[in-house]
Amino acid sequence: MVLELKRRGILFGVICLFLAMPGILFSQNAKPTVTLLTWSHFVAGYNEELQSEVAAWAAQKGVNARVDFLSLPDLTTRLTAEVESQQGHDVVVVWNFSPALYKENLLNLDDVAANLERQYGPWTDGGKYLCQIDGHWKALPWTNQALLANINTKYWAQAGYTVSQVANLTWDKFLDAAKKLQAIGHPVGFALNATFDANGGLYPIIWSFGANVIDSKGNIVLDSPQMRAAMEYVKKLAQFMPAEVYAWDDAGNNKFILSGVGSWTPNPPSIRPAAIKSELPVADEIDHVSMPSGINGSYRVADFINLGIWKFSKNIDLSKDLVSYLLSQDNMKKQVMASQGYNVPSLTGYPLLANWWKENPDLRLNYYNPSPDKVRPSGWPAPPGKTIQIVYNLNIIPQMFAKYAKGDLTLDNAIAWGIQQIQQVIH
Repeated sequence: MVLELKRRGILFGVICLFLAMPGILFSQNAKPTVTLLTWSHFVAGYNEELQSEVAAWAAQKGVNARVDFLSLPDLTTRLTAEVESQQGHDVVVVWNFSPALYKENLLNLDDVAANLERQYGPWTDGGKYLCQIDGHWKALPWTNQALLANINTKYWAQAGYTVSQVANLTWDKFLDAAKKLQAIGHPVGFALNATFDANGGLYPIIWSFGANVIDSKGNIVLDSPQMRAAMEYVKKLAQFMPAEVYAWDDAGNNKFILSGVGSWTPNPPSIRPAAIKSELPVADEIDHVSMPSGINGSYRVADFINLGIWKFSKNIDLSKDLVSYLLSQDNMKKQVMASQGYNVPSLTGYPLLANWWKENPDLRLNYYNPSPDKVRPSGWPAPPGKTIQIVYNLNIIPQMFAKYAKGDLTLDNAIAWGIQQIQQVIH
């Protein structure tokens, strides 16, 4: 009798558990899952840090969360697909000009932007330019990766220059230095072909000479005395750079410095960490300084990584909270450290980060910049949107400069070619 009662009790328990299963499953599934689509970082270890932060946030909020990583080219394709289907991730990286491209599908983040600016502001000019569309924040500038001049201090010393002198060169004086550096077998160099990095070398020259490609009203202003002067300058400079710059991919300039041959190239500060990791002799010789200046000042190009939230997200309030969490001071410091200084905040008032930059002197120009450098995305000051993004994606400006520098086209014909290419994009 006792045994039979035990059997019945067990059976009753099993039945109760079975009946309760849907409720248990429903309770688990009822927890929302907030998703973040971002780029796969170039610096090893950063992706893991970001995943850790998102997991910590999810635990605090009692929700589920997932981070998906894609390369930047694949990210663009995925964003388009999510807009077309009106479903996908909650928070998405919309880099460079993408906030304007997707503005109809992105949530206004004016409240989040204002709150973060009160705590850690102001926002950088480049971040405002890309993300504040038609008077509203369609995304928030997360970080930017600015291209500083990466130099080999040993070779510059051999040519007769201190680091301070290199940091204060004008483009005219830089031409003299390039000639000396080539003579000792350690030339300067940046890509001069259809590759993204070529924009990073050329736009600082274009802007410094007072030239633009498309003005703030959307007019093509390629054919100007200032642009012609910039193109003439690059043709002169190219004779002191390796011939291989016409065939470099985006890793060409990194290899140039890491090989122990190159003396100067524009790049985010990722070359030195790579040299340290590989225990290369040049690791202790690399430093970072401002780009040379022209009549219009000194500039550097930056890619801006921005965070947006789709209007069709089913977790809008949680998504806003996640964005604020990622841009908080403690987390931003961890992200900067994990990227080894590659990530530069687009908010300029993080007290804890100011100290971190000071403790890493070779990265001193990345944050609380003491120089008058202006950080801009390639294509500025054109209206953010489809036209300038396609001009950038097709590398029209690097190709135009290369055609003239190599002697394939005359100056008039190279500019005419560039204008024709941009007009095709517009129409």
